[in-house]
Amino acid sequence: MDNKQRLKYKYIDYQRFIGVLLILSMYLFLGAIINTYLRPSEDGIVLIGLTLVSLGAGFWLAYQQRQIKRKLDER
Repeated sequence: MDNKQRLKYKYIDYQRFIGVLLILSMYLFLGAIINTYLRPSEDGIVLIGLTLVSLGAGFWLAYQQRQIKRKLDER
């Protein structure tokens, strides 16, 4: 398998991971809202932190995906 094909597979995998991380972030955020406002508890802060971590990972993967796209367009 050549390098271009590997980059294409990595690009597609990153798309999947980004989608999963966005869905996970949405669920964590909704859980934080429920824990903070509907049933007051102190766990909402932890869930918001996890939401930010998963969004950060998603943005990092999106940046990496953009770099892969640039490499593929150069070839």
